[in-house]
Amino acid sequence: MGKAKNLLMTQVSKHLENRKPDPYVWVFSSVDNCHYNYNSRYLFEYVKENLKEVTPYFVINDDGLRRELSEKYGEQYFIETETPEGIRIVLGAGVWFTSAGLPVYGTGLKKNRLIINLWHGVPLKKIALLDPNLKKIARIYFKKIFSDNYSCIVTTSKTLVPVMAESFHVPRERVKVWGQPRNDRIFENSSLCEILGNIYGTLPEYKKAVLYAPTFRDYGKTWLFPFEDFDGAKLERFLEEEKMLLFLRTHIKEEGNVKPYLSERVRYLGNDRAEDITGFLNIFDLLVTDYSSIYIDYLLTGKPIVFLPYDKEEYLNGRGMNFDYDDVTPGPKPETMDEFLQCLKDMTDGRDRWMEERGRVNGMFNEVTNPCSGAICRRVLKKIEASTRELVQ
Repeated sequence: MGKAKNLLMTQVSKHLENRKPDPYVWVFSSVDNCHYNYNSRYLFEYVKENLKEVTPYFVINDDGLRRELSEKYGEQYFIETETPEGIRIVLGAGVWFTSAGLPVYGTGLKKNRLIINLWHGVPLKKIALLDPNLKKIARIYFKKIFSDNYSCIVTTSKTLVPVMAESFHVPRERVKVWGQPRNDRIFENSSLCEILGNIYGTLPEYKKAVLYAPTFRDYGKTWLFPFEDFDGAKLERFLEEEKMLLFLRTHIKEEGNVKPYLSERVRYLGNDRAEDITGFLNIFDLLVTDYSSIYIDYLLTGKPIVFLPYDKEEYLNGRGMNFDYDDVTPGPKPETMDEFLQCLKDMTDGRDRWMEERGRVNGMFNEVTNPCSGAICRRVLKKIEASTRELVQ
């Protein structure tokens, strides 16, 4: 169903629905209401397991994915919003959590309910209303349908409060430093062998695992190994000698771009194998990236990062950054194949001169350094209890 049709059906259902939303029914949604990922997923799983007084639902409009999740977790948890019945369930909920967009579309939706935008990362790049590529009509739509409906928007540090407020055109007091539920699992002791074994089955002997997660470019394909002297055989020999595995994670549209580089020790870790990787970032010994805010999450592990911003000027001129790139990227930026391999070896062997800088940037962006799902739920329940007392009085 298109957003316009959903908006119309939601407005009609709003007028027909007279009952007050139940504050102990919580609805979760993520990208396009078709994905089970980001902060919404992890907070939903926490609520499902820990808050028996709450009835949680997750909106999944992809029929196949909804069936799959229903079989895994129970069909009572997953709903759609493409029918009047599904829309009524959402409108009957007193709390909505989203990581992107809304579970249904309309105006005046935050009346009598809390709508909390957990978002899905740290805005290093220009996002939402600050995105220079957003057209005028899209800005009006975004403001009316999304920004005006959010009770609050969640972020990870005071540094980001003004950025998020400006990005969504909301007062600063509506931006809350509550953390990201998806990062909760970074603080758990995950088993590298178990997770990778479940994904790949058999793997060659390894002692180190490196994740390479570049940003998607809408102006051309990503140059995965941006070195004039790149040598695939040399890379494979290095990985064999170091007993290292390199996992490439690109946008699904670039899977074909990855295939020429795959080998026994270079594996593809796309959405088909792991839709949301944040929950087990801590199993990797090093991260390689360019402009992706995934490295902000990875800073919580305390482990090293290598950056490959080979097209920095072109990328940043097209999208724009909220921060000076070089000031907030605490890691080496190798320009040759030999430099790259040396960085991988040195930093996974403990010869790491960037630790202090990583600590500084981590302090800028990650004030919440403990699991936060429980604290977020307690805040919401406190608001519900305060509202109930006001009504009784």
